[in-house]
Amino acid sequence: MRLNLSTVHVGMTLLSPVSSLEAGIHLTNEHLRLLRFLKIEDIDVAPVEQTIFTSKEEQRLCDQVLQYEKHYNQWEERIAPNPYEGLEFIHQLFRQEVPLTAVVHFFTHQPLRKNHVIYHSVYRALVARALSKYRGDEHQLQFDYGIASYFADASYAKIRKWSHMRYFTKMERELLYQHPLVSASMLPSTQTLRGRVYQLITEHHERLDGSGFPKRLTERELNPASPLFIVADRFCQLTAPRTFRKPLSPEEAYFYMWQNKVYDGEALSLLATLLGFYEVGRPVLLSNGVRGTIHAYTNRVEQPIILDDTGEKEYDLSRLTEMSIVAFQ
Repeated sequence: MRLNLSTVHVGMTLLSPVSSLEAGIHLTNEHLRLLRFLKIEDIDVAPVEQTIFTSKEEQRLCDQVLQYEKHYNQWEERIAPNPYEGLEFIHQLFRQEVPLTAVVHFFTHQPLRKNHVIYHSVYRALVARALSKYRGDEHQLQFDYGIASYFADASYAKIRKWSHMRYFTKMERELLYQHPLVSASMLPSTQTLRGRVYQLITEHHERLDGSGFPKRLTERELNPASPLFIVADRFCQLTAPRTFRKPLSPEEAYFYMWQNKVYDGEALSLLATLLGFYEVGRPVLLSNGVRGTIHAYTNRVEQPIILDDTGEKEYDLSRLTEMSIVAFQ
């Protein structure tokens, strides 16, 4: 389909070459900035690709999860984390480009596991990497997200028997709230890992309004890279099964985070776009009770044009700021 550039979103596939961009690439924010700079008006694109893993790809990821579990078991035995193991693990994990839809499908369809931390670390790394890539971040930042995810919950290995519990003593709860700081303190004292990676780890449970932990930092006090990592962490928490609660669907998790207004809006928009939540033709429920379908894109992915079920009235949510989509049908 041919769309005006103002309504094109990240993750869409370019069908016809434009300037230096070849057909077949998946558009990132960096590509869109280039096209705007060149004053391109219309391009041919296909919607965001929605895929799941092949059996071979799934087996490869299962093998990598088992590899991480071996490292985690070493930490449980009080063996200090090896930074070179971490760097090599993320290098191997990121060797292949995988669609975010496939990642989410794989991890949300895993059986309930007592020690969810192992799966969570790999899941979070892949989600953060995908969001960072399509935001147009440099490769080093994408890699830092992976390293941060690898180490972020390392301290849980010391309190493994608690990690699946629902109720805690005051001391246990305090230790859990301090786990980002404890995990960061386990990093080797080298500048390579003690810089941005250290901050990503210590801040991955903070919130933009200062309601997070362990330091209750506000948006202005966070490292600029942290808000995306916070979104990836929380999304993975909400959508994966836990022993004490049922998981939310990816759509439910997205709306929960969007409506709470304590998470980064850009990262949430990227997440929704890459997972295809706002595809044209999708049935939705509006905040005024109207049911309809997404009819066309606007320049904001979460504010499309909605055609009501009667087919007689359109709602342009980019202009009707008091209205919003509250559920996907």
